[in-house]
Amino acid sequence: MADYSNFVQVSGEDFTVNGEKILFRGFGLGTWMNLEHFMIGLPGTDTMIKKAFAEVYGEERSTQFFDRFLLEFMDERDFVYLKSLGVNSLRLPFNYKYFIDDQQPGRYKEEGFVYLDHIVALCEKYEIYAILDLHSVPGGQNPDWHCDTASGLPLFWEYAALRESVIGLWGHIARHYRNQAWVAAYDIVNEPSMVTNAAVFNEFYQKVIAEIRKYDQQHIIFIEGNHFTTDFSMLDPVEDPQVAYEFHFYPFVDEPAVLTPEMDRERRKEIFAAAFGKLLDIRAKYKRPVWCGELGLVLEPEQIGFQVTIIEDMLELCEANDVSWALWTYKDAACMGIVYPRKETPWRQLTGRIREIWNQQQEQEKGEALVDHMAETYFQPVSSEQRYPLQFRMRTIMQAICVEQNLKPFLQELSWEEAYQLPASFHWDQCEQWDELADLVRRYTAVSV
Repeated sequence: MADYSNFVQVSGEDFTVNGEKILFRGFGLGTWMNLEHFMIGLPGTDTMIKKAFAEVYGEERSTQFFDRFLLEFMDERDFVYLKSLGVNSLRLPFNYKYFIDDQQPGRYKEEGFVYLDHIVALCEKYEIYAILDLHSVPGGQNPDWHCDTASGLPLFWEYAALRESVIGLWGHIARHYRNQAWVAAYDIVNEPSMVTNAAVFNEFYQKVIAEIRKYDQQHIIFIEGNHFTTDFSMLDPVEDPQVAYEFHFYPFVDEPAVLTPEMDRERRKEIFAAAFGKLLDIRAKYKRPVWCGELGLVLEPEQIGFQVTIIEDMLELCEANDVSWALWTYKDAACMGIVYPRKETPWRQLTGRIREIWNQQQEQEKGEALVDHMAETYFQPVSSEQRYPLQFRMRTIMQAICVEQNLKPFLQELSWEEAYQLPASFHWDQCEQWDELADLVRRYTAVSV
């Protein structure tokens, strides 16, 4: 019989283990089981990138490539490093396609457990809590690339059949992990956005919770809000005692000036505190603990000292307000990760060449400019309310073009033997770390070196 005494639990507005209060302090494992173009350095969505590999190298070899990537992206040496940082949690984002075949609804693939179990087993060995995060759902829960959308529309909220498939999937996952204490929680869906029907939003969460509880009464369930989990106004309270709430904290999205050294630090702290305070209100509203499931920024070598002060100001708000946190992200191709492959590695050499002609920031700017051009050339100028959703749809078209013009030609220059060695660039001995950020993390986890 399973021992549930060491499961993380919700207790009032706190997380506890065996009655002792705990704060989650850790990282997300971004761009692993859900590729994100700017982080991995390859244009396109997760599905587009994998399709490009299959078209260049064939389906069988593409499968071999990504199997190696997924199993070798993290190993024990990474967990030794995580322990040295003193962190106690790791958020594991995954794409629904590892479990659901869109052409065979109702039948679950098991390959997703191969990869999740690989990391969960290491989490258990090193006593680091895993939080399972469904980062991509059928139809897309938001309009952006990181939910693997092909349309730029959040169609998940338009079709009950899509939501029912995810409700069933969470029951399937809960059956698998119901007795695993080092899986701390289920993060139901990452960053919903453009949800317009409150009844649909609430019904989805209610049904997911009910499905999970058929098999698993113990694990925490995280609920995320609308507008990339910054708006909780649509969500009704739930009765389940093991439900908690998750927000993400990227205050520079609305206030880009905070990322400039010219802004006075005290002024930046005021802006951060105001934005954080609005998110923190959900703890009082729902009387449950909250988790800042993502915070971070793109790191640049020439600015790392200054950028660490920005991250410090964000983390300080979490710590001062007893809020659990997860930095985004642990490892990527030298973008937001504290760990990244060295510049001379094959992966960085490839992505360095690609970045000479493509990057995510330019993609976003061009998407907005193309919407304006289309409107002004063929119609009348559009309002900002129209422009915002349309630029996501424009970017999906651009991504399809970029895969053909800015990804596949580079892959075609690599032999299969060369391509198959690319994932080794993420091995620990091929990587380096941001020591400045590591020192900051250790300060909050009270680990000395």
